[in-house]
Amino acid sequence: MARTSLVLLLMMGLFQRMSFSWLLGRRWSASSHGQRRAKIIATAVVASTFATLTLATSFSGGLQSAIRQKVGLFYGSAQIRSLDQNSPYETQPHYQVLDLDSASWMQMAWKAGVASGPEGMEGLQWLGWQRWNPQWNQLLVDGRAPKSTYDVVLSRKLSARLGLKVGDEMPFYASRETGTAPTLRYLTVTGLYETGLAEWDSQTAVGLLDGIRTLQRWPDSAQATWVRIDESALTATEAKLLREEIPFNLEVYLPQDDLIALYQWLDLFDANVTILALVLMIVGAVNLGGTLLILSLEQQRALALLRALGWSASQAPLALGGMLAPMMLRGALWGSGIAFALLFTQEMTGIIRLNPDTYYVDQVPVSWDFSRFLWLYLVVLLSFTPSLFLPWIWIKKMRPASILKST
Repeated sequence: MARTSLVLLLMMGLFQRMSFSWLLGRRWSASSHGQRRAKIIATAVVASTFATLTLATSFSGGLQSAIRQKVGLFYGSAQIRSLDQNSPYETQPHYQVLDLDSASWMQMAWKAGVASGPEGMEGLQWLGWQRWNPQWNQLLVDGRAPKSTYDVVLSRKLSARLGLKVGDEMPFYASRETGTAPTLRYLTVTGLYETGLAEWDSQTAVGLLDGIRTLQRWPDSAQATWVRIDESALTATEAKLLREEIPFNLEVYLPQDDLIALYQWLDLFDANVTILALVLMIVGAVNLGGTLLILSLEQQRALALLRALGWSASQAPLALGGMLAPMMLRGALWGSGIAFALLFTQEMTGIIRLNPDTYYVDQVPVSWDFSRFLWLYLVVLLSFTPSLFLPWIWIKKMRPASILKST
């Protein structure tokens, strides 16, 4: 019992000393009217750090999500192809009839060839779906979806290069084996689409699987199976479970397996945000450290008196934290508030525009990932704690007697 009471007394004494040091720092911060400009600058640096990183994180996440959703509309969450068919454009049919209970799926195939139009000829990939997905209607900018065997929709860019419009017939020369003349088919352009993804818009005509089956003389087979689970990317665990549902000679291919360059470019967004965060946090920590040193120098007489009375230098970080807290709190509130207001404005108005030829979307998308924001804010706040180090070293090395004599 006596030991427990002693421990409680020691803990209460420690808490009182910590509270005293913290409140002392808060008091000094509030009474430092002579250094108001330095505190305003430090608060502005904190606010700009929070605002900039909030905007960068939201815009980066929104752009990645928007592009992945666009990719998912055409590519799907995954594709099932022959094990030795590394490229999606290799013409190798598989004959297994798949029955996937865990996802939406349909069979698909490609056929490479050359399309002809009034303005010239272009290399073309004819993509055939087992059926038309109503979600793809959001990509149509003119005309209607294909309904019959030789109906196709072209990208707006491809139709402009060929000089074709909705309702025109497009001669399509399908490639054959080496030394064999190409097969000619006349495809009807029923609509125009636009994805903003150069991988499709530059070379793809979209139609129905029946047309390619007729051309290739495939009675009931396809080249791949398009799988769609939801708008989010397929995880490694989900891909493994999907592999367990299919025959051993087939493989599950994810978008990042076929679109390597695009996904490497998307990963650069996270790297750029990380570099920006490191630079801003270093600048913020240096600025706050300088401000705390100035505030400490202004209170050097009080600090010297406290040290002479037995106040331990080990309590100095708490006092410095008390001075730092108001600047960090005000900066965090102002910065995040301004950032959220700008994000809301962008989401409502789309005022910041992008070149879809470069970024695949015509305006900056916004991501409201609050869990990511909270982790970001925690990291930023922790990164500012080294700013206590410089003034703490000065307090530890100060000579109270010399300071009291000189003042």
